[in-house]
Amino acid sequence: MRRPSKNLRVDLNTDRSELLRAKLMREISEYERQLADMRANTHQVNFTMMQTYKELITARQIMLRHLPTQY
Repeated sequence: MRRPSKNLRVDLNTDRSELLRAKLMREISEYERQLADMRANTHQVNFTMMQTYKELITARQIMLRHLPTQY
């Protein structure tokens, strides 16, 4: 029978967090591009959709800040 390890560090899967980081950054870029396109279309402004994109961008930026840092 194996004895429990005395190493009590938290084991984080950094590969998964890096994949998630990359996905969040792609989504932020896409939403920022769509928001810029909406702002450029001055003759038909959809303020509700613009606010939705801003909230999506902010939520993903918060998620990025809470991901474990890379070592």
